[in-house]
Amino acid sequence: MLRRLARTGKSVATRFREPPWNRQSPEWQAIDAELREDHVARRISEGVDEVGLSELEGSYQGQGERPYPPKLMLKAILYEIQQGRQSPAQWHRDAKENNVMKWLLLGCRPARSRWYAFRDRLAPWIDGGNARILQRAVAASITPAKQASLDGTLIASGASRHQLANESKLQKRCEELKRAVADDASNVAPPTVPAWMAKRPATRLRQYQRYQVAQRRMAELQAENSGRIPSRRRERNKIVLSVSDPEAALGLDKHKVFRPLYNAQYARDLDSPLILGYQVFAQSSDAGTYQTMLDRVAQFTGRKLEKALADAGYATAVNLAVSERCGVTLYAPWQENDFTPAAKKSSRESQLPKSAFTWQPDSQAYRCPAGKELKYVGRETRQRAGDENTVYLSYQSSRHDCLACSLSRSCVKNPGHGRRVRRNEHEELIEAHQQRMQTPEAKQLYRYRKQTVELAFADSKQHRGLRRVSGYGLTKARIQTGLTVLVHNLLALHSTLRSTQRKQTNISSGP
Repeated sequence: MLRRLARTGKSVATRFREPPWNRQSPEWQAIDAELREDHVARRISEGVDEVGLSELEGSYQGQGERPYPPKLMLKAILYEIQQGRQSPAQWHRDAKENNVMKWLLLGCRPARSRWYAFRDRLAPWIDGGNARILQRAVAASITPAKQASLDGTLIASGASRHQLANESKLQKRCEELKRAVADDASNVAPPTVPAWMAKRPATRLRQYQRYQVAQRRMAELQAENSGRIPSRRRERNKIVLSVSDPEAALGLDKHKVFRPLYNAQYARDLDSPLILGYQVFAQSSDAGTYQTMLDRVAQFTGRKLEKALADAGYATAVNLAVSERCGVTLYAPWQENDFTPAAKKSSRESQLPKSAFTWQPDSQAYRCPAGKELKYVGRETRQRAGDENTVYLSYQSSRHDCLACSLSRSCVKNPGHGRRVRRNEHEELIEAHQQRMQTPEAKQLYRYRKQTVELAFADSKQHRGLRRVSGYGLTKARIQTGLTVLVHNLLALHSTLRSTQRKQTNISSGP
């Protein structure tokens, strides 16, 4: 890259456009005089100056029209997100109308398309930027990055919830678009143009390309559906997707509205206000995200978690096995939370629970409260949400023992069939987890879950505008979430470091 720049007469220092103002310009100084010393724009500007941007700056090839300085653009974007403005169109307007934006940009006024292009350019850099911030916090002993609370929140896709298509509808429209595009290539006007179809040849071609992408995604969804067990398999025509955003998962949001969604996962530190890891998934549940989040925290911080707090959705045998393998202690209520219906709880208590049966390690069998042995009768694999498979071993009592037992009424619904108890393949981990969650230490620690990760979600959605993706696709959702986490961590680190410096200054200047 340096050789090409030298050949075209450009240098690394001059490949970016010169801003209209500098710090000595009267316009900039006039705005600067109005900003408070602790203004959030100043803190963002100082924080970005301390984050390495060499990779981002190196992504420019030095060809064509010179771009605006990426450092100024990043400062402006982070300020806008901090104010709850997630749309590049809004950034474009504020660059012309907002004095703080003018101050950050040194008078630059990038075109609207430049804002969209720069946001997309940030995609491969965001993870590295967050990692540098978090590793700096670890090095400064702001956090040991050893314990965090994990959870997910649903973000609405930018696509409409009213325009959904199943396989047959998608196929029919693709065929119509294919014929229309062929007519356009032959300069033949289509006889009729349906209301849903684009009106111009160029936009029809792009629409056809989007429908082809949607068809490939539909084929993936149908293949996933065919691989499920019959009890969880859906009818082919019941599987739908959004044509404009086929990557998005369909599900109910917090307001019980069925729409295209993305799932943003946070790992919020318990020892500081930092978010130690994040990721966005194209699914409507938290299933299958636990291992990825543990890996993401290690990627960002260079440390492995030792304690993870989560809700009941994460308390699965698969996740307990992952925790055992990764050396993490998971704190999560087992198959019960604040929303478990009272009727469900009472139905569990109507029969003698599984805990009343004693496991005999020597004979590898259960013994019932009456002292009779339940024999092994087989194994089964159950498919959970997120296509996780769990293996259960089944043990059943003799019907003759149950018919003659005085506890049969409280133990089994039909004594003639006997009582069946299922044992998870990770039952030892489950029992140890249940015992741990009953300890006072676990109950005390678990109280911090809602105070940390739920607060981070509330801040991101209510104050930073992370309720809907500005654009289409999983990549856009990850960029938007990553930038929201970046400005949060940047300000948290900056505030903590400045507070520490002030304390040290006061101590050194004391009597």
